Order: sequence, then C-alpha cells, then structure tokens
Amino acid sequence: MNTLILRSASGVLYVLLFVGTVLSPYPVLFSLFIIAMTALAAFELSKMQSKPAYAGVISALSILTISTQLLGPLQTAGVGAIVASLSLFSLRRSFAAPSTYWIFTLAHVSLGIASFYAIYSLGQWVCLAVLVALWTNDSFAYLTGSLIGKTKVSSISPNKSLEGYIGGFVFCVASTLIANKMLELELSWAQTAVLGALISISAHLGDLVISKLKRMYKRKDTGRLIPGHGGIMDRIDSLIFSVPFTYLYLQFVIV
Repeated sequence: MNTLILRSASGVLYVLLFVGTVLSPYPVLFSLFIIAMTALAAFELSKMQSKPAYAGVISALSILTISTQLLGPLQTAGVGAIVASLSLFSLRRSFAAPSTYWIFTLAHVSLGIASFYAIYSLGQWVCLAVLVALWTNDSFAYLTGSLIGKTKVSSISPNKSLEGYIGGFVFCVASTLIANKMLELELSWAQTAVLGALISISAHLGDLVISKLKRMYKRKDTGRLIPGHGGIMDRIDSLIFSVPFTYLYLQFVIV
C-alpha cells in the first residue's frame, strides 16, 4: 500500500509539474523545464552505459540548442523522426551496440524532447492534448494488460501484452477525440482518430526501444529520480519517440 501511495503521489506531482509548465503564461518556464529534462535524461543514459555523465549532459544540451535555435521546428522533427526510426534496428535480436551507441541514444532523446518543444510552438492546448493522449495510452495499456493481458508480444518487454496494447490504443484514440472537441482544435474526426492511432503506435515502439536499451545494459530502471516509477527516461520513453512523428502530422494537417 505504501508503495502504491508513493507511486501515485510522485506520478501526480510529475504530471502537475509538466502540465503547469506547458500551460504557464511564461514560456521561459517551459524552456527551463525542457532543458532540465534533457540534462536529467542524458545523465541517466550516460550512467547506464558507463560513460562520463558530464560529457553526456553537455552533448545532449548542445544537440537540443542546435536543433531548437538553428534548425527550426520542422527540420528538428524531421531529423528526430529519422533518428527514432533508426533506433528500431536495436529491437533486432542480433543487435550489438557499437561503442558510439551512447551518442546515438543522446541524439535520440535530445531530438525527441526538442520535437516536443516544436509541438509547443503550435499552441499550449495542442501540446496539452498530445500529453493527455500519451499518458492515456500508457495508463490504459498498463491497466488493461494487468486485468486481462495474456498474449505476450515481445521478449524485450515480457510484461507487456497484446491486450494491453489494444486497450491503450482504443483509449488513446478516444482521448484525442475528446480533446479535439473540448479544446476546439478544429480537426476532423478522421484526422483526430489518425492522430490518436499514430500517437499510440509510436508510443509503444518508443517504450520497446528503451526497454531494449535497459536489457542490453542489465538495468531494471534508467534511474531513481521518480519514486515508484524509476528515472526520467522511464517516464518519457514513449514521448521522445512519438512526438517527432506527431509534430510532422500536425504540421501538415493543421497548416
């Protein structure tokens, strides 16, 4: 019971902090939050792969700065989507990480977070809607899998089930339809349903990529920052993979 209370409390605090910075009237708070999240994620990845933490943090922040300040939102999301797609090669059973793989993981995380900054440029409510969809997908995948999950989908993440994936998918699409109506995002129902499907599928792939990374380095969690949840990477694994594709879709649909 104490573990459940701790997990719930830390999860609520994380959500409130994230939503608070997204909806804050001061964009600088969101920028600082993005920088902090990138630095923490880079620190965890570096330590997990037995690399110098300071070098990892500096590298990740450099990638974040270059992408957000020089490339622009569209180019950042484009490169982020390419890097995310390349990360899928790690899911192969025969994959062996080269010595430079930690730099690739830093680029994957930094560009993913930078792409979330790109979504923020489309509007705070759009940003919130994407967050709600991601969290709904993760939450209902876990709940559905815990209740009725029987069909295993991957040895990389043996606790995940096909039933959980389907539950997350259904509720993720439903959440985007509700958000579109409540927040007046002015997307058609078909565009919104495709958005929900895209977020759900890409989020599950992102979770698998980081799960494979943890298995390669024999780690249960990426860190201990969030009590009951693990590290910051354990919370944003689906986000960093999903948001580049989400931004590209929203950019072409909305604009």
